[in-house]
Amino acid sequence: MDQLDLFEPSVQLDKIPYNFGYEFISQDGDKHRCTISDWEIQQLYRNCRDRSNETSLESKEKEALEKVRQKLEDEFLNKKDLYFIMGNLKNHKNSFMIIGIFYPPLIKI
Repeated sequence: MDQLDLFEPSVQLDKIPYNFGYEFISQDGDKHRCTISDWEIQQLYRNCRDRSNETSLESKEKEALEKVRQKLEDEFLNKKDLYFIMGNLKNHKNSFMIIGIFYPPLIKI
């Protein structure tokens, strides 16, 4: 009887004032800039901000942004085999965003 309603959030998440994404060149040579819509990156930001030992909100946000940048650039690009899961919206069929990131360990041959 106490079943969760999958369409009602049980936890209210604050909207973060930043967008994260990647800029890349595809195999056909086209340059792309895609925002990451995956909740995992936004939650990474929240966790970094909330765990910060800085005293002001501005300092906490700055530290969190740097930690997210380090994760997205230093770790994912250099130490993982990074794949984007792409998606779009019904009303914007030609505009794609990153809806998920798959990052298995990088195996060097």
